[in-house]
Amino acid sequence: MQLQVAAFSIRTNLAFLVHEGLPAASLYERVGLTREQLDEPDRMVDVAVSEGLLTYGAKQLGYNDLGFRIGMWGDSGRWGLLGHLVDCCQSITQALELQRRYQSLVGNVSRLEFVKSDTRCTLKWIPHYQCSYHLNEEVVTSWVAFAKKVIGLKLSPLEIHFTHEQQGKLDEYEDFFGCPVTFNSQYNGIVFDQAILGLPLMGYSPDLLKVLVGYADLLVSKKQKNAANEVITQYIIESLATKVPSLEDAASFLGVSSRSLQRKFKLQGTNFKSIVDDVRKEYAFSYLLQTNYKMSYISQILGFSEQSVFQRAFKRWTGMTPGEYRDCHGISKD
Repeated sequence: MQLQVAAFSIRTNLAFLVHEGLPAASLYERVGLTREQLDEPDRMVDVAVSEGLLTYGAKQLGYNDLGFRIGMWGDSGRWGLLGHLVDCCQSITQALELQRRYQSLVGNVSRLEFVKSDTRCTLKWIPHYQCSYHLNEEVVTSWVAFAKKVIGLKLSPLEIHFTHEQQGKLDEYEDFFGCPVTFNSQYNGIVFDQAILGLPLMGYSPDLLKVLVGYADLLVSKKQKNAANEVITQYIIESLATKVPSLEDAASFLGVSSRSLQRKFKLQGTNFKSIVDDVRKEYAFSYLLQTNYKMSYISQILGFSEQSVFQRAFKRWTGMTPGEYRDCHGISKD
């Protein structure tokens, strides 16, 4: 599985490092991209390039909290077209819907999980690999910075969670977020009042939104033609935590008929059920080897009803249990 990010997502990080005094020329040379290439909407870059830039910047500047600083500093432009789309949305609810619809435009390194309860909502950022804590902090912090900007009211989340150990000063995090911040948590994400979902956003522009959605649809259509299986894979992994998608679900998402999609899979010598199984298997390998997620959590985000069901599926794939698989690769169990 090749994990990639959109080139433009590196742009904000590079701009911040230049703002803090690092020479632009050496940074462009380090990432191997020109300024113009970073602006290309469909250029993808290996995630190692993005991670390498964060590691280098933190070391050169001596910032243990580089991701947190970048998250506060940047704007929604970090997400390219998707960022401009959510800027024009009517509400946070609509922004979340569009994020899921156009996630493939910003890469395949993570997925979001959104959970609603009676009065609270939890938005989790789930990377598909053992990413740096800088990236954890950049992503979650940028969400809150975006919400503060577009809502225009002095609202704060209820809780902030990070899976890594505390690196920066706790009071600085809590001053910015305006709520308790928990490190060494089970997930990266935010908890907020459900009432925020329906608040009007300051930048709402239905006409501009319509134009941008049209352009986003063109880019996704182009991506579907050039890398259709990647788009389907991303859709499946985004869906699994809430339901195992059906052929009809996938066809609706892609804007094609179920029969047409079924014919396409048949020509490839496969079917949708097998593709879902393959996606689960591929991401199970990745989560087991590249993250410290617990078995129960991996079972959940891959859409298995129980951990025992996941274990049976994994034994069918490999002839061993998930725990044995981690053991034979030198990774400790839960």
